[in-house]
Amino acid sequence: MAAQTGVRTPALGGVLGESIAEFFGTMVLILFGDGCVASFALFTNLNGPTPFANEWIVIILGWGLAVTLGIYVAGAISGAHINPAVTLSLAATGRFPWSKVLPYIVSQVLGAFVAAAILYFVYQGGLVHSAAGKEIGQAVGGVFYTHPKAFVGIFGSFADEFVGTALLVGLILAIVDGRNQPVQANLNPLIIGFLIVAIGASFGLNSGYAINPARDFGPRLWFFLATGSPDALPGVVTGANANGAYFWIPIVAPILGGVAGAFIYDLTIGKVLEARGLMKSGTAETKGEAVREPAAE
Repeated sequence: MAAQTGVRTPALGGVLGESIAEFFGTMVLILFGDGCVASFALFTNLNGPTPFANEWIVIILGWGLAVTLGIYVAGAISGAHINPAVTLSLAATGRFPWSKVLPYIVSQVLGAFVAAAILYFVYQGGLVHSAAGKEIGQAVGGVFYTHPKAFVGIFGSFADEFVGTALLVGLILAIVDGRNQPVQANLNPLIIGFLIVAIGASFGLNSGYAINPARDFGPRLWFFLATGSPDALPGVVTGANANGAYFWIPIVAPILGGVAGAFIYDLTIGKVLEARGLMKSGTAETKGEAVREPAAE
């Protein structure tokens, strides 16, 4: 009998390939997302108002499309988490192996870091112009990372990020759940992009709705290394509700909110869908038995 030879899996067919997809998916996310913020922040009222550039809808539509395009880049390879909160939420609920969590998160943060570096050089003229005579982080840091409004403070920012990410993860699970009303697979990215638009419209203005630790920390880290601005790290909140460092809020709150959103979905809508599935299965079996019994006689 001829000796059997094992088939070697190409390296790119495993975690390495998935990590590369997460890197590029997140990079595309930040290039378009922070790119639209640059348009919003750096080109308002230059030689008169720039039409449309200073409207909040630019931000929410820009980020919605950025997420859609990032998912299209990585979706078929890695599932396009492009967000550590999503990765950890899926792992915590048994949908994703823990062994892949660290490679995914490192790839996501690196993708965001590299995208921020690219934008920093592309928009160098606008950044220098807008920061003239000011502390650079306070002047233009918001192009790269989130800030709370002065009257919102730490608690309000944490709550906003927690709720926004809980909605993000819970609704993603509802959108992709085959037991629910799933859209066709190639439309999932677009529907999730609309979800980002909705979150931005409803929860975006308190602190900039990071709802993604990589989206905030990767660009924040780049900006700190490039400029040394304390506005990036530790990101001390100023104003009426000043309360120490801020940088940890867009990391911790989205992770906790995402995990909470996933468990809430599983313990509520997920349980209902499971029960309905069992009920339909039982009804089908009963009907089958009713048909078979006369034949058996």
